Amino acid sequence: MTMAEKEIVESINFGNHVAPEYMKTESGQMVTPEFLAFLQHALSGKFAESKETAELDPEVRALAEELSVIHLPEWLSPVGRKLAEPTVTSIRQANRVAEYLVKRGVRMHPELEEIRWAGTPEGPPGAFDTGIHITKDEHGQWPAPDPEDFYDLDDIEVRQADDGIWHATHPRGLAFEATTKTEAYAGLVELLRQRIARAREAEEQP
Repeated sequence: MTMAEKEIVESINFGNHVAPEYMKTESGQMVTPEFLAFLQHALSGKFAESKETAELDPEVRALAEELSVIHLPEWLSPVGRKLAEPTVTSIRQANRVAEYLVKRGVRMHPELEEIRWAGTPEGPPGAFDTGIHITKDEHGQWPAPDPEDFYDLDDIEVRQADDGIWHATHPRGLAFEATTKTEAYAGLVELLRQRIARAREAEEQP
């Protein structure tokens, strides 16, 4: 008897089994609400809202928000040698870890904050953005970084592909290609200029 000829004589439903609820995305994929929330969280770099997080103790929530997506700055040794580049990491069980740490006595103290992360204007989503870290000014205030601080021209890389086309790329998510190395570089510089200009215009709007 082939598989096609087999019959299901009886189906059994287990009382303790609940079929998961699915939602359809814009692309037609079926996913659970929890997975959709996780994707939104990953793309935005922000803390995922849910019934569980809404019921968290404020101290736990504040710490969990910091742990969910962590932007680490450049890491230097005591003598100033670079040990690691800026990176983004996360703790998937941020709620659980935060609850445990709060019970251990760990708290968020904004008045003790010495460094703060700032996202790249018009840059990639928070979970993929290394951004930059700022410190307080001489008045003890957190300054608004100039958009140009995020786009260092020295970070531009220009390489020639196998087909002869030159590709200029910037780690902030911009790229430009041209038939010559100079044109590729100049084209990317123009894209950077436009992005910086838009970011400055956005800051000036009320």
